[in-house]
Amino acid sequence: MLGRRLLLWARLLVGLGFMYQGVTRITEMRTAAELFARAGGWQSWPLVGGIRPLELVLWLALLEFFFGVFLFGGLLTRILGVGAIVVLGFQLAAVGLAGGLLNPLLLAGSAAVTALGGGTGTMDSVLGKMQRRSMERAAARKAIGR
Repeated sequence: MLGRRLLLWARLLVGLGFMYQGVTRITEMRTAAELFARAGGWQSWPLVGGIRPLELVLWLALLEFFFGVFLFGGLLTRILGVGAIVVLGFQLAAVGLAGGLLNPLLLAGSAAVTALGGGTGTMDSVLGKMQRRSMERAAARKAIGR
């Protein structure tokens, strides 16, 4: 039980960290765009090569906030954890630790949530229970109807 609660707190902290980073990127958009423009090596990569630094920062901010909300709520934690690892891996490869220490911390937290799950109180578990209960009731109605 203690392990599941630790995973819950890890998931909540990772979600809050992503939301904080997404909002910070929006409020300090020019600074982040200058950081990516100085790094410049990412401009030869596929998928992101043709994007201007300001546009890239906007996409990253939206993705980070999206990941934060869904990880905080516990919906699709393992799937979105993989997406978060990809986005953070890109950021670390593009600018390194110049982007701050929050990126490697969020990467470690996302890896933990992806590998171990979201802990207690995830929306995934609640939806799974609801679906199982519905299937059990349908089976009971079908058995009575015979």
